[in-house]
Amino acid sequence: MSTKEKIKESATKLFAEHGYSGMTIKEIAKEVGIKPPSIYAFFKGKDDVFLAIYRDALEGHLLTVESQFNSGCSAKSQLYSILKSAVDFQFREDLKTKLLIRLMISPPDFLKEDISRRFDEMEQNEYKILCEIFKHGIDKGEVKALDCHELSISFQCLMDGVFWQMQRHNQEEIYKRLNVIFDQFWIGISQENGITSTKN
Repeated sequence: MSTKEKIKESATKLFAEHGYSGMTIKEIAKEVGIKPPSIYAFFKGKDDVFLAIYRDALEGHLLTVESQFNSGCSAKSQLYSILKSAVDFQFREDLKTKLLIRLMISPPDFLKEDISRRFDEMEQNEYKILCEIFKHGIDKGEVKALDCHELSISFQCLMDGVFWQMQRHNQEEIYKRLNVIFDQFWIGISQENGITSTKN
C-alpha cells in the first residue's frame, strides 16, 4: 500500500472512531508512522485528507452498484447482486461504513453543503441504474408494469433499511435477513407465478 493510501486509511480510522476533531494531522502521522510534515507531500492539509476519504467512500459504494449492472442478466439477478454486493462492501470496508454513518449523522459544518450534494449525486446515479434494470425487467416480462421511478425509490429505501440493520446485527444474521427482505420485495413486483426464493 502506498504512503498516500496509508494516510487515507489512517485518517478514515481516526474519523470513524473520534470524529472530525480527533482526526488531526499529528494523529494521522502517528497512526501511519511518519512525521506530520510528510503528509503535506500528498495533501494540502486535514480538510484535503478528509475530502479524499469521504469521496472514496461514496465512490466505492457507487462502483459496487455499477459493477452489478449487466443488461444481459435478469432483473432479479442484478437487483439481488446489487443488494448483496453493497452489504459485502460495507462489511469489507467497515471503517468507510463507520465514516459514512458519522457523515450522515453529524457532518462537519464547513462541508455540510458539499456532503449533501455528493450524497445526492451518488443516489441519483444509483437511481438511474435501478431505473434501467426495472425498465428492462418490465420489457422482458419479469417485472410487473409498475412505475420505474417508484420501484427505484422503493429499492433504495430497502437498501437503506439493510444498511441500518447492519448496525444492529451480526454478519450471519444480516445475510439471512437480506434474503428474506429481497424475496418479499421480489414477490411483490415479479410477474413470475408462485413464490421463488433467492435460494433457488
